[in-house]
Amino acid sequence: FKILVEKAHKLGLLVLIDLVHSHVSNNADDGLNGMDLGQAESESYFMTGERGYHRLWDSRLYCYRNYEVLRYLLSNLRWWLEEYNCDGFRFDGVTSMLYHHHGLDMSFT
Repeated sequence: FKILVEKAHKLGLLVLIDLVHSHVSNNADDGLNGMDLGQAESESYFMTGERGYHRLWDSRLYCYRNYEVLRYLLSNLRWWLEEYNCDGFRFDGVTSMLYHHHGLDMSFT
């Protein structure tokens, strides 16, 4: 991927990474999903209750009020910038990050 980014830059192209910082896979064995260990929301990576679950994606949602979550997500951004020299990001699932209703059954027109 580093070579691809380097070649794109030589051609005058910018490289944007499509990131999913809105939710996490339900894979509790290999991913962050099992990292909450039953803690309170203030100490967990994820929100609790309905706000912490996206029914269409069948996935858990980050608790952005938690400092460790912000630190984790920001360090991920920094890694892409420093390790691969990417130029920017497109964030997937932004409505789920901004709205308690996750954008479900809503019209934004």
